[in-house]
Amino acid sequence: MSYTINILDSYNIPYVIIKKTYKRVTVKYNSNAVLEIRQPINFPDVKMIEFIEKHIDWILIHKPNRPIPHEKYKNGDTYLFLGKEYKLVINYSNYEDVLLYENEIVVHSASDLHVGKLLEKFRFEQAEIVFNEILYRSFIVMQEHLSKYPTLIIKSAKSRWGCCYINENKIMLNISLIHIPLSLIEYVVFHELVHFVHPNHSKDFHELLKKYVFDEKQKRNRLKDYCITYK
Repeated sequence: MSYTINILDSYNIPYVIIKKTYKRVTVKYNSNAVLEIRQPINFPDVKMIEFIEKHIDWILIHKPNRPIPHEKYKNGDTYLFLGKEYKLVINYSNYEDVLLYENEIVVHSASDLHVGKLLEKFRFEQAEIVFNEILYRSFIVMQEHLSKYPTLIIKSAKSRWGCCYINENKIMLNISLIHIPLSLIEYVVFHELVHFVHPNHSKDFHELLKKYVFDEKQKRNRLKDYCITYK
C-alpha cells in the first residue's frame, strides 16, 4: 500500500491500492469484502484520495458484510446484528449469557469452546422475537389478500433468505436475516407473503409487492451486499 486514506480507516473499511497501467480509476469490493482501489500509475495520490472522499457514500452503501465464522471468536471481533456492527467482548465467568449494549455484544462464558454456542443460541432467540413481530405486522397490513396466518419456520439456509410453502401455509426465514437491517427483513417477509397470492414472479406479483414495499427493487439489490454465511 503506497499511501493511507484516512476516511476509509475512520470507517474501518479494509482496502488495497493497486497501481497498474489502467486507463481509469475504479473501486470495487472483492470477494473478501476488501475495497480494491485501482488507479493508473501516473494518477496523483492526492487526486485519488479526493476521489475516494467524493464517493464515500457509494462506498459505504455498497460495503458488504464479511462472514462471521462459527468456530472461533475472539475479543474485538465485529459481530453484525440487525445491520449494525458491534464489538464482541468475551468475559470469562462462572455464568453464561449474552448481553447486547449500545456498541458491544458481551458474551459471558466459562470457556472459549462455549462462545460460539452461546452466540448461536442468542441469534435464534432474537430471530424468533424479531421475525415473529415483523410477520405479524406484515400479515395485518396484507390481511385483505390472505386468509390464514402462516406458520413461521426459522432455520439456516445456504442460498435463500426465505421461501414459502403455499400448500402447507408456512414461511421459512433464514436465521442469517437477523444480521441485516430491519427494513430488509421486512422486505423478505412481504416478498414471501405476496407469494401466497401470486406464486411466481409475474408482473402481478411485483405490482402487489410494490404496494407494500415501494422500493422493492432497491431493497432486492441491497440484499446482494450481504454475504453472511455460516458453515
